[in-house]
Amino acid sequence: MSKAGKVAILVFFLAVLCAVGGATIFALIEPSKSSSDVAKVEASDPPSKPSKAGAPPPESGESEALRRIRAAAVLRVGMDTGEPPWTGTPPMYQKDSAGKDAGFDVEVAEAIAAAIGLDKVEIVHARYSELPDLLGDPSGKIDLVISGYSPSELAGVVWSDPYLEYGLCLIVPTDSKIKSTKDLYGEAVGIFDDDAAAAEVGGLIKGYTELVRLEDGYWDQLLSGRFAGFVYDYPYAVAEINRFYAQNPHRKGAFRIAQHNLTDSTYAVGLRAADADLLGPINAALSAWMASPAYIEAVKRHLSSGLAAAAPKDASRRTVAVQAGDTLSRIAARELGGSERWKDIWALNKDRFPNPHLIEVGDQVILP
Repeated sequence: MSKAGKVAILVFFLAVLCAVGGATIFALIEPSKSSSDVAKVEASDPPSKPSKAGAPPPESGESEALRRIRAAAVLRVGMDTGEPPWTGTPPMYQKDSAGKDAGFDVEVAEAIAAAIGLDKVEIVHARYSELPDLLGDPSGKIDLVISGYSPSELAGVVWSDPYLEYGLCLIVPTDSKIKSTKDLYGEAVGIFDDDAAAAEVGGLIKGYTELVRLEDGYWDQLLSGRFAGFVYDYPYAVAEINRFYAQNPHRKGAFRIAQHNLTDSTYAVGLRAADADLLGPINAALSAWMASPAYIEAVKRHLSSGLAAAAPKDASRRTVAVQAGDTLSRIAARELGGSERWKDIWALNKDRFPNPHLIEVGDQVILP
């Protein structure tokens, strides 16, 4: 048989084989799925549902707490707004001239909300001592506590990175002979009713006879002699003293701050421990805000006393007057040859100024 004939017979044979047994061949290679297998696939792969209208789209790796807050489209923040409620705890919370929520802690809340894609913050009032319990309420009335809290051991609460560094200050009557905490030996001392403050003062002041813890009425009791000095967070102290003067004009000038920065303290945001996966987004929001000019502006707007610092106790120390536009970094660059030396200046002046950002034109700054 010729070569061409053999090829023709081979082609014919393959065609017949494919027509008759092809289906059987493929059945042997790939067994068909049963009806129950098909049902399982359909049940495990439902079509995705669209997001609710107005809710931000979910992000990869987003925490459960963050999804919950975004779905609600509002950040609910527990805050002590004063007694009676909403009368203010300046400079951290107060109403502005238009009746809207304002204050340093309000700006903290707004910065966090903006960073996680929300434009609405709802302030929920509770007394300072009641806020941790409100945070732990299983009904989820609030998402965070932002109310001048220093991190402390509280059951069910975790804390963010600090959003403000401050120090406790010693306030005394203007005519008092007390110049520092050393002069409080054998005296009663007043503090705001806060466990973190009590722990710090307990290690800071030696030999006091009584630690009087109060949530209100302390300025009147300080003037009445109930205790010799009141140790308080600087941010609240100045604002409250000014409000006390406004309400009691005949007592204006009755207090002075004997010492600043008795401690290196911080304020932080409180979260329920079950929402610890929210710490990452919260800390990222705080870090970005604190690195911006808006943060320095907020510190100056809400925390400046507007008062000149006390003169240096040692008149022999080298000083320089603060000029318009000065910061400690600029003073360090101009006077010491390097902006990074601002910390050296701060170390010499922290008992006279409440915050590195709060130096006023004309203040005398001690130089190394």
